[in-house]
Amino acid sequence: MARKSPEINVIVHYPETEEGKRELARRVASVHADMVSQYIQKLDCPTEQKEKLLDAVIETVKKSKSHKAKTSELSL
Repeated sequence: MARKSPEINVIVHYPETEEGKRELARRVASVHADMVSQYIQKLDCPTEQKEKLLDAVIETVKKSKSHKAKTSELSL
C-alpha cells in the first residue's frame, strides 16, 4: 500500500503592480513552453514529425493570441 504524503499548505503572494503581473505571466509562459518542448522531444517518433508537431503548436498559439486580441478590441 502506498504511503500518503502529508498535506502541505503554501502561501503565495501575487504581484500587485502591472509590471509584476506581466513578468509573472512571461515567466509562466516560458516554463510552459519549455515543458511542451521537452514533452515533444521525448516522444517516440521521427524528428521530422516532432518538428511538424511543434510548428502546429506554435501556429495554434499564434492564432489563439490573434483571436483574443480581436475579441478584446471588440469589447472596448
